[in-house]
Amino acid sequence: MVMAMPVDSNRNLATPCGLYCGECLYYEKPCKGCVLSGGKPSWGKCKTYACTTEKKIEHCGECGEFPCKLFLKQYSRELGPWRVFYKAGQLLYRKKIGTIAWVNEKAKGKNADPKVAMERYLNWEKTQKKKQKTKIQS
Repeated sequence: MVMAMPVDSNRNLATPCGLYCGECLYYEKPCKGCVLSGGKPSWGKCKTYACTTEKKIEHCGECGEFPCKLFLKQYSRELGPWRVFYKAGQLLYRKKIGTIAWVNEKAKGKNADPKVAMERYLNWEKTQKKKQKTKIQS
């Protein structure tokens, strides 16, 4: 059994780079998200947010230069570049169905981020192991 995601269909949880803050383990504590923080999420200043704000577009998928060098280079060394391709696909899909429909899907757990789904599963598994260990010691 995987932990249920809270449903939050707030449009402000849709980031310019193609992620959905409502799925993130860090959303709310300690992070308010990219949009609500004005491009300053918990990890620092977001260059993508600054770029889309300057160009007056909602997300990278609406840009004529997409995918640009900035977008293609924005990924975690630990995860590798696959995440860029995931986000690019999300942005194209979001552009096609619209942000509200995309956010509603994400909020309901449809079209889940594979990284986040795995993190949630691993956290759940860790909790189950602790519960099992406590039962054995009792």
